[in-house]
Amino acid sequence: MTAIKGMTAMTRVLAALLAGLLLAAPVHAQRLVVAGGAVTEMVYALGAEDQLVAVDDTSIWPPAARALPKVGYVRELPVEGIVSLRPDKVLVSADEAGPARTLRQLERVTNVVRIDAANSPDGVLARARQVAQETGRTEEGAALVAELEAAFARINQRLPLTDPPRVLCLLSAGGHGVRLAGAGTKAQALLDSLGLPNAVTNQQGYRPLSSEALIALAPDMIIVAETQPGEFRAEDWPALGMTPAGRDGRILVADSMLLLGFGPRLPDAMTQVLDVVSGQGGVAWSR
Repeated sequence: MTAIKGMTAMTRVLAALLAGLLLAAPVHAQRLVVAGGAVTEMVYALGAEDQLVAVDDTSIWPPAARALPKVGYVRELPVEGIVSLRPDKVLVSADEAGPARTLRQLERVTNVVRIDAANSPDGVLARARQVAQETGRTEEGAALVAELEAAFARINQRLPLTDPPRVLCLLSAGGHGVRLAGAGTKAQALLDSLGLPNAVTNQQGYRPLSSEALIALAPDMIIVAETQPGEFRAEDWPALGMTPAGRDGRILVADSMLLLGFGPRLPDAMTQVLDVVSGQGGVAWSR
């Protein structure tokens, strides 16, 4: 009986020690699936990429993310494909991930975390803090937030603009063609962050672009967000040269995730836009 009691006590001690070891296990041992390119960028910016087991199709930056297994398009996530990866946690961009029924089903079997989706400098800071918490990188998160705050402060020194140009934002999305960006879009949010007026008024969302509309809008500056490099072919739009933006060379062509992702590269995007506003930049593919 004594031996049995001793063994029971020893078992309890071992169990307690094992529990302590499990609690002390590094958070980075978890398996993460991420849906949302900006969230993936934030994971890399925090140095937590070793936790990633798969990402969605919009996760194209940094280049290393392109080599990871893919779970499909962020708005059409598959339940079975994600569950088969045995994730400990699924981080999703709150304003993009779906469909809703998929997220509800995933919540029954794993931990789904919706990451802040506010499209603004403050939203990027909040996103950095949240992803840092979810990946167990709080110290790295504090450092990243401080770095971003300093970058935004430098940008604010260039604002407000005394004579802001009217800006036309275009989304060049492959088979979906080239579209004008109106209110309620991430392009509008980018302009708002810099105090730039949108040349497109009285329009919600994205609408197809026509040469007639391009000429009629007469933008002082044009920003083209490409989903793939080289998608926007200026030679297909001779009307560009008939706008003030075209005549002055005030055109920025850049990666859509850089311009519209609202991830850790937002200061770079804002700086590039301001450089073109001030005449320091021109047409270029920005990776």
